[in-house]
Amino acid sequence: MRFINKALSTKSILLIDPSIARQTAADAEKFAFTDILSQVFGEMPKPYKIGSYGIIPVVGVIGKGLSPIERMTGAVDLNLINDQIDAYLEDKEVKTIIFNIDSPGGVVGGVEEISRKISNLSKPTIGYTDGMMCSAAYWIGSACDRVLASPSADVGSIGAFMNVIDVSEAYKSMGVKSVVISSAASPLKAAGVEGTSLTEDQKKYFQIEVDRVYADFVDSIMIKRKMAQPEAMLGQSMSGKQAAKMGLLTGISDSLNELIGYKNNNTKNIIK
Repeated sequence: MRFINKALSTKSILLIDPSIARQTAADAEKFAFTDILSQVFGEMPKPYKIGSYGIIPVVGVIGKGLSPIERMTGAVDLNLINDQIDAYLEDKEVKTIIFNIDSPGGVVGGVEEISRKISNLSKPTIGYTDGMMCSAAYWIGSACDRVLASPSADVGSIGAFMNVIDVSEAYKSMGVKSVVISSAASPLKAAGVEGTSLTEDQKKYFQIEVDRVYADFVDSIMIKRKMAQPEAMLGQSMSGKQAAKMGLLTGISDSLNELIGYKNNNTKNIIK
């Protein structure tokens, strides 16, 4: 998955569990071709309607401006989510918009903006998961008027991180030295170039940037989730049951169908 690999290797701030980010990137590299072949003949998650509910799937690692191949290999594009929101706002049959989420999170770009849009929508909104609603996915879900999960769902992972790989010792052991010459007035310009170590000032700068994203994340959560406890926002994920106790959720529901009182799975109105 190119956008995750790129983010992991270019000092980008991420809103996803680090181990999941690594595994997702590795799996995409290893299995992308066969996964694409198997999924071309299947269906990627699409928005659909049940009665007056318009349901938008948020399934997979979250990115923005993704290629069809990236979406086929398990990513969800914020641009498409934005378009789907607009379509449901115009649809007079849709009275409530539901975000059906199963995602470990993803990149930072676009998440704050889509969350702000959801928070200000004129139609009622619900965020729901019976899988994962973590990191960037929770940022999105928490912007809804109501946010619910199944008892065993994985919720939270509120935080941000940056991955900077220091291979300077490996270079040294091979007798290789990386010499970087950057403009004297821009000491942050070449921070983290391969073969070098970050200076203390560079580390402090990146720490400030990561903390800024975290602060924006928490501020966004508290707009709608005023009962969220500070102890729930230390970077950990937890069960839906525990997340509800700690104020991250407004309730528990075993399934989306139970939540909306829907019985017959065979009559969903799929939106092409």
